[in-house]
Amino acid sequence: MEGYFAIMETLSYQDLSLVIKFGVQFGLWGMSVTLLGTEKHHAKYLPQIGSLELPGCFAMSETHHGSNVKELQTTATYNHANRTFTIDTPQKYDRKEYIGNAAVHGEAATVFAKLVIDGTDYGVNAFIVPIRDKNKQTLPGITIEDCGHKMGLNGVDNGIITFNNVVIPYDNMLDKFASVNENGEFESSIPSDNRRFFTMLGTLVGGRIGIPRSALAAAKVGLTTTIKYSDNRRQFGPDSGQEVPILNYRMHQLRLMPYLAKSYALTFALQYLTKRFINRTEADMQEIEALAAGLKAYTTWNVRNTLQECREATGGKGYLSENRIDDLKNDTEIYTTFEGDNTVLMQLTAKNRLGEYRKEFGEISVGTIFNYVVEQAKTGITEKNPFATRNTDEAHLKDATFHLQAFKYRERELVSSAARRFKRLTDDGLEPFDAANIMHPHMLQIANSYLDRVVLEQFLAKLETVKDPTIKDTLTNLYTLFALHKLDEHKDWYLEQGYMEGVKTKAIRKLVSQLCWEIRQDAVPLTEAFDIPENCLGAIATFKAAQA
Repeated sequence: MEGYFAIMETLSYQDLSLVIKFGVQFGLWGMSVTLLGTEKHHAKYLPQIGSLELPGCFAMSETHHGSNVKELQTTATYNHANRTFTIDTPQKYDRKEYIGNAAVHGEAATVFAKLVIDGTDYGVNAFIVPIRDKNKQTLPGITIEDCGHKMGLNGVDNGIITFNNVVIPYDNMLDKFASVNENGEFESSIPSDNRRFFTMLGTLVGGRIGIPRSALAAAKVGLTTTIKYSDNRRQFGPDSGQEVPILNYRMHQLRLMPYLAKSYALTFALQYLTKRFINRTEADMQEIEALAAGLKAYTTWNVRNTLQECREATGGKGYLSENRIDDLKNDTEIYTTFEGDNTVLMQLTAKNRLGEYRKEFGEISVGTIFNYVVEQAKTGITEKNPFATRNTDEAHLKDATFHLQAFKYRERELVSSAARRFKRLTDDGLEPFDAANIMHPHMLQIANSYLDRVVLEQFLAKLETVKDPTIKDTLTNLYTLFALHKLDEHKDWYLEQGYMEGVKTKAIRKLVSQLCWEIRQDAVPLTEAFDIPENCLGAIATFKAAQA
């Protein structure tokens, strides 16, 4: 898995369509057979998948059901007389849509469908379904259309697949978590339908690690191109002197340096997530799934914003295709909605954090609320006293203890207030679904605060491993910029809470600007440390300004 992620990230410097083709073949098609199948499937399919002898695809999403996988309508009806399954698309919009590798190359697919036995629905399961022969001719009962031209990733053959009573052998059910026994009865080692469903989907969490790593690599290409260009592109200057590099302008630094800091912060956070996934235990899986879902959203949104800033910061040059920012922007645009819509994934992360809160405090009751108030009172004494809320001393503002306390306070307050709010809404008679719907914006704040804290902690953990004092100083500046830029981003919330006063948030804003100025001196070497081959950068990365 570590090698797979490294390859996916490295290929992203060169061509994102290639990355997605690679990811579908090995990360979705191959991984679904590996993790949802058993030895008979591994022996039969994996050598062919690994050698590309058997190109395939991953057919989960339907036209009318994307995020809501549990309600997929494609059926797999078991026929006990001849021990087969019949795969069928009941209605037009129950077809599989946006399936990578389907329109041109795929010869087989992992198809997610409702298992039906004697008229009883046993929920969504996975099946291997051949869709083309070796001559690339579509097989009987299979209809495939191309999705059409897209904003980006047009090297990926996204297709629409419709099944018309396609019969497959009994052994084509991927049966690690559920099967049909010799008597034609449904069996599973996991009795709970919900738990079995989420266990099945949880095995595929690797895609939510590969995608943000790929997206971040694209952002690094854009940042490296933009910062190198900005270091050489000269405009204006003192009346009596030469024009100066645009990267010397404070506003240009404020546009780019925070994204440079975030790219480092996210590198360390994704390395941490990767290690946790590779060394996972059953007990860790729920938290790893929630963290992977959240970091996928958190990173891809940041990449979208980074590349937009790169485009604008390079002016007309950034609009030229030779400088790659257009392709990087368009190709990563879909990253915010595939492998899970970002907003939905953030809800998943927030629900996990509320679950952890419930484990810690149990049911919300008078006693729980009393204990919470006592804890908040303690916080008020240590963190919300007048000296702390107005402290503008530079050493304090740069202190990692202050950053971590502030990040944890925001996370803790958002989670606990959400728990109380949800209870109040349901106590007033609202259905849990309607209460959750009202709270969606609150849930996104919970997820963001949790991810901010995790990313901050991983940056700090990385700093502890750095021995070279010069490198440590440079990385510490980046870390501090990341921390203070986040506090500045959420200053309205901290002001509302009385955690900071205006004099402190103003001081933070000024220090962010100063840090951007200091980091500018190291900006080019910091991008060179990404070690991206020069031929993968935009043409303007090697731009040299004429000297007056």
